[in-house]
Amino acid sequence: MLIKNHITFPELSHQEFQHPLDRDTGSLLKNIDKFRSIIATLNSYVEHSTRYYHISSCVRVSEKQYPSLYKNYVKLAQALDVRTLPDLYIETISEVNAYASGIEKYSIQLNSALMDILTEREIMAILGHELGHVKCDHMFYNTFTYFIMYFGASITGIIPPPFNSVLDLSVQLALLEWSRRAEFSADRAALLATQDVEAVTEALSKIAGYSKTLSDPISVEAIREQADSFEEYVDDNWMAKFIKVQSMLRQTHPYTVLRVKEILTWSESDHYKQILSGNYLKLIEEPIPAALDVSTQTQKLTSAFSSSLSGLKSFTNLKK
Repeated sequence: MLIKNHITFPELSHQEFQHPLDRDTGSLLKNIDKFRSIIATLNSYVEHSTRYYHISSCVRVSEKQYPSLYKNYVKLAQALDVRTLPDLYIETISEVNAYASGIEKYSIQLNSALMDILTEREIMAILGHELGHVKCDHMFYNTFTYFIMYFGASITGIIPPPFNSVLDLSVQLALLEWSRRAEFSADRAALLATQDVEAVTEALSKIAGYSKTLSDPISVEAIREQADSFEEYVDDNWMAKFIKVQSMLRQTHPYTVLRVKEILTWSESDHYKQILSGNYLKLIEEPIPAALDVSTQTQKLTSAFSSSLSGLKSFTNLKK
């Protein structure tokens, strides 16, 4: 179910709604051709494995299968100007999750456990989020981030110089940091696709904590207040800072309560209102990045990632 007067954004550039760090680091990574070829090899296996599983074990949404969902799904893709519609699958599974995958052929999976706690409007928000990942081509590096998260430095053995020297702790942390910022970009895509801030924030809030057995509706405003209190807690408590840095080593997504606050803030911004009015960067207007040599690319990549180490460097002086 989409709002009345739902609008589309023809020729919308993904750069218009990307979070700045997502955009900047993604651009640097894409300039390193050898780096891309290595990731492509890893991704090829993952893509075929996922397609095999989806076709054999999940239900594909189409004009004939869940047609009302498919109709709205098409409208969401049109809103974001996603021109090649990813295959959409539903799996009966207890994990509350949804994800986009693929490099050459995109697909999106909705888990039944997630759908069962959401309204139709909120499901649209989740689909808009996943279409945002497709629009921004996030899956290419998401797969590599997965390998880094689970295998860490051991993966550097298959990476040739000079890139293996770059994949130290700083870059591992930075890839995870990029992954978290990419989620903020996809949340913005969800808002643009649905133009329904309540659906987006309520979906995120339910992912944080919800049960159908509770009669009271979830309060998005209370979640925003909780995010404020969390930020104050981390700022004022040295142990919280320590725990936060530890979590960076394995966390691909930002904290859900912070995502609610972030998208609420963006929904109130002039930037979002300008896009709704039709004033946005179009595909034909995208700036062309300047060519960089490999050494410069590597240096810039490491420099862009260095901020992720700031928390680790504070371990020797955790108290203010």
